[in-house]
Amino acid sequence: MRNLLSLFLLYPLAFISQTSNLVLNDHWYKDSLITTADGESIFNEVWGLEYNDENYAVIGSTMGTHILKIENKKFVEIDFIEGRYAGYQAIHRDYHDFNGYLYAVCDENLSSLQIMDLSYLPDSVHLVYDSDSLITRAHNIFIDTAKSKMYACAVATQSGFHAMNIYDLFNPTNPQLLYSYDDVGHVHDAYVFNDTAFLNCGSQGLKVIKSLNNSYVQLGELNIYPDKDYNHSGWINETKSTYLMCDEAPGKDVKVLDVTDLNDIQVNSLFNSEMGDDESSIPHNVIIRNNIAYLSYYHDGLQIFDISNSKQPQKLAFYDTYLPNPNVAWAGSWGVYPFENNNFILVSDRTYGLFLLSFELPPKTTDNPFFVFPNPATDYIYFYKEHLGSADYLLNIYNSLGGLVDQFNGYSDYCKINLSKYRTGIYILEYISNFDLAPIKTKFFVK
Repeated sequence: MRNLLSLFLLYPLAFISQTSNLVLNDHWYKDSLITTADGESIFNEVWGLEYNDENYAVIGSTMGTHILKIENKKFVEIDFIEGRYAGYQAIHRDYHDFNGYLYAVCDENLSSLQIMDLSYLPDSVHLVYDSDSLITRAHNIFIDTAKSKMYACAVATQSGFHAMNIYDLFNPTNPQLLYSYDDVGHVHDAYVFNDTAFLNCGSQGLKVIKSLNNSYVQLGELNIYPDKDYNHSGWINETKSTYLMCDEAPGKDVKVLDVTDLNDIQVNSLFNSEMGDDESSIPHNVIIRNNIAYLSYYHDGLQIFDISNSKQPQKLAFYDTYLPNPNVAWAGSWGVYPFENNNFILVSDRTYGLFLLSFELPPKTTDNPFFVFPNPATDYIYFYKEHLGSADYLLNIYNSLGGLVDQFNGYSDYCKINLSKYRTGIYILEYISNFDLAPIKTKFFVK
């Protein structure tokens, strides 16, 4: 597996990062972990911690929770907390942090709620709570930090199953059950802010509720919408006006919702990974930062879209973590976490572990549908070509004598090109579309 891993990871990464506007800083993988029943999956959810001005990565595996510090753009594993259940059935783990503690659940076998004290970082974390008295299994958790409430989705308890349970975290290490939500058969995931909870309810669509102290009221719902399937997960933007919703099924698009009026939720647009084979593309999880959507898209990898215009999402970048042909439909990128205090992105792959990527937002353009920036340039240039549909093109770069010096395949409007190996001089960039448009050429100067 190690030799296969090296072959798949190291050979194409430089090329992929050149054409996707993303840079791979580091990759972490651990030998000797148990695989799941599909024979290849080991890892699951990823979460990021920003603690005492340091960044940490959390990734789940079949065996438990791995804690890694990010130092000089590299991973350093500092601790491991074994799950109450550890073994080949452990497919789903989920995480959220609050008030100096990390919360963890597992959705397989006889498991528990675990709470870890982060105050011992950067050296370690300490497990201070590991009990099945409130949660035996849960599929996902989300913590409304403003209201000190934890929402456990598809939760199994000693007294039975509930679509969702809500817990008070006023005392972070002594959660208390407030009430259960069972208006639907299943809540797969939730996004919550200030007691307003967006619930992804599988085949029953989207529900929006207002959580009270010991009960709730429904604010809105969306049961019928285009390209509907299994409503899996979602995230809202900072202005609380746009909600992205992922239906976890082959070939299903991501939905961009206008949620300014919860009594009349509208679907503004649909988009997908644009990776060619739409019937096998499956969106999984999403997080939004400053109207930039970061999506884990199974074997289409990490996908990044600008949703500033909710009616016309624009693809900015991608990074494929899973390079072989998938043996199972759900192979590849499982989770994503973009940090808020820098440009680091964490991506977990079910087979290949944890990736640390950097992403720099391309320059905004409004008037020119084709440009190279900056020009003259030193370290890099951005190529930009506006595409009304999917982008699929070839970039050829020639020196002043007409010799071909570089070549790239592009699948998004932007392409960031590293100039570190270019000599000072004039170069010609040729754009050739794979949709039979006429080639376009432009010049740029490397200082």
